[in-house]
Formats: sequence, structure tokens, C-alpha cells
Amino acid sequence: MFLTKEEWLAPLRGAHSARDMTLLDAAYEVLKKNTVHSPDAPWGDVPVISPWSGPCAGIWNWDSAFHAMTVSRYDTPLAKSCIDAFTAFQLPTGMFPDVIYVDGRICDNYGKPPVLPWATLTVFRRDGDREFLRRSYDRYAKNASFWEENRCDRGLFFYSAQQHPEADNYLHPRWESGWDNSPRWDEFPIVDLWAIDLNCYMVMFYRAMADMAEILGEARQGWDAKAAALAGRIEETLFDAEQAAYADRNRKTGAFVSVLSPASFMPLTIGTASRERAEAMARLAADRRKFYPGMPTVTYDCPAYSTDYWRGQTWLNVAFFAIKGLENYGFTGVAGEIREFLLSMAYDGLDRGISENYDSINRRGKFNNSFSWSAAFLIELILDR
Repeated sequence: MFLTKEEWLAPLRGAHSARDMTLLDAAYEVLKKNTVHSPDAPWGDVPVISPWSGPCAGIWNWDSAFHAMTVSRYDTPLAKSCIDAFTAFQLPTGMFPDVIYVDGRICDNYGKPPVLPWATLTVFRRDGDREFLRRSYDRYAKNASFWEENRCDRGLFFYSAQQHPEADNYLHPRWESGWDNSPRWDEFPIVDLWAIDLNCYMVMFYRAMADMAEILGEARQGWDAKAAALAGRIEETLFDAEQAAYADRNRKTGAFVSVLSPASFMPLTIGTASRERAEAMARLAADRRKFYPGMPTVTYDCPAYSTDYWRGQTWLNVAFFAIKGLENYGFTGVAGEIREFLLSMAYDGLDRGISENYDSINRRGKFNNSFSWSAAFLIELILDR
């Protein structure tokens, strides 16, 4: 399925505001601008979407998943190309690298959160290409084994890196998390933490694999069992009663991380939280000292809060998952208000472009001003509600 911009936007005009249509148009243009198609690219003569344009263009791990998820709304060949081109670089261990640059460099010492299977199933449901699903499923089965064999301790997952020279031991596991310099990692070494988001992404991974297996005529029960077991471990282990919130936890000492983030809402996103725990999280979402209205990457009252990248900025990808979690439990009021804040913030900043992230207080965009996954999640914030 391929639609031109006008073919895609025309049916949406009657159902969406002028503001939202402007955002959809701008987001489409960012994704188009950042599409790379070069016969000399290491992934071959196929189109892919880079997070940005320029000399550091390339295909990133979870970025590719996010891009594919959204462009499959109007261009499924491009969506499949984003996923196929990236997953073809799977390592013999089963790990997917972090990035393949257009100049041939590969960062393969660490990966990224495993959202590719979830995105792949989204693409398939809009396209129906079973051959695409088959080759993706086989690659993801190997990737699941990698996570289980290299990033799992007593049934829960943690971020790490493949080698640990002293200079990289601090940075590379943080980069694997995708949260780079987040205060989540300030109190304890990241490799010592059961990360709440990673474990929820793995539940999404297993559930997507179960659905893919069933579509392909294979048994789904093993994947379902893994998802259920992991969901149980999350609920047993990663809710901090003292903070009344889900939190990262030191797997060696049992201590919880005191920093809360949008990742804390992920058990609501996957639907494993009890009603009581979901209500506790909804109170945090509505609290101006915590996450309201900008869903910053740490709470507004966190001592480490700043405008330095993942230390307080609003990132649309993790904010989107938090909003979906609140909506799953019927907290549509606060979810809708946060969604509206994000859309208005992005619209007001369009004179600069669609930014990599946004100041969660003064609403100004920061860093790259033509960022692909921000464009993708603006589309999702408008259409997936």
C-alpha cells in the first residue's frame, strides 16, 4: 500500500482540526526529508528513514521500529524496508546493533530497547506480507535468545553492553537503554538495575512473537507463557510501595531507584498493573510536581531535573507510551490533557521545526529540528486515540 501525501491526508481533514492537519503535514515532510536512498549504502539500494539528514545519517535500532510503525499508515513498502534493512545486520549472537551509518560504520557493542517485533506486527497488520513476517519472526526468535542469555537475571531483564573496557562501561549500557544520560542511572550502575521499561518491552516482544507464530501456523503457547511469567515478575518485583510507583530496582541489593520517569507507566501500557496501582500512577500523572502537564523524562520536582537531554526534557516516544497506559485504564482526562499539551507544544514550535525533544516547562524545542521519531509520534498522538 502506497499513498501520496494528499491521498493520505484528504480523508483525515474532516475529522481533525486545522492545527492537527498542519502537524500531520509537517511530520510527513520530516519523514520524507529524512528518507535515505543510495545505491552505495551498506544496506543496499533500498529506501530507509534516518533520524536526521546529513553526514551522520544511518539506520538506528528502535528508531527504525518507530519510523516503520508510522509510515506503514501510508507507505508499507517503505515501512518494511526500514525494518528489513536494519534487521539484516543481526549479529551471530542474535543481537541487533545500535546503528549502521550510511558510510558503513556499525555500532555493535550494544543494542537498544527491543521494540522491533511490536512494530513489525503493526506493519504486517496493515500490509499482510507473510514473507516479511516470516523472515522477521526468525530473526526475532534469535534476538529473544540473546536477551534471555545475556541480559536476564532471575527472570527479569537489565541493560548492558557486549564488552566492558573501562572507558565504555559507563556509557554503552546507558546508550543501550536509549535514555543516555537519564538520572535513572545516577544512583546505581545501570548494569545492576532491572529496568522497568525494558521488562515491559520484553512482554510486548513476547506477545508480538506469539501473535506472529499463530499467523505463521506455529505454536504460540511458549511465547504466551514467557509473556505471562515476565508480567508476573514485574508485578512481584518492580512496584515500590514506598513511592507508590513502578521503578527500576537494583538486582543485587534490592534497593529501588528513587527517580521516577515515564518508564514507570509502562506496566499500564502493557496492561499488567492492578487497578489500585494504576490509580496510584494516574495520581502521579496529574500532579504538577511530578508529570503534569509535560510528561518530562524525570519528575518536575526531581533534584536532578534539568533541560539536559534525558534529564527533564519531554521526549515524545516515551510520553506516548505513558499516555497509552493511562488510557488503557480509563484515565482519559489526564491522558488527553497531556496529549493536548504535547501537540500544542509541537505546533507552537513549528517555526523551528519538529524537534528531537522539548523543554517540558517553557515548551521550546531543542537539539535536532527535523527529527524523524518525533514526527512519527506526533502522527501517532493525533491518529492513535
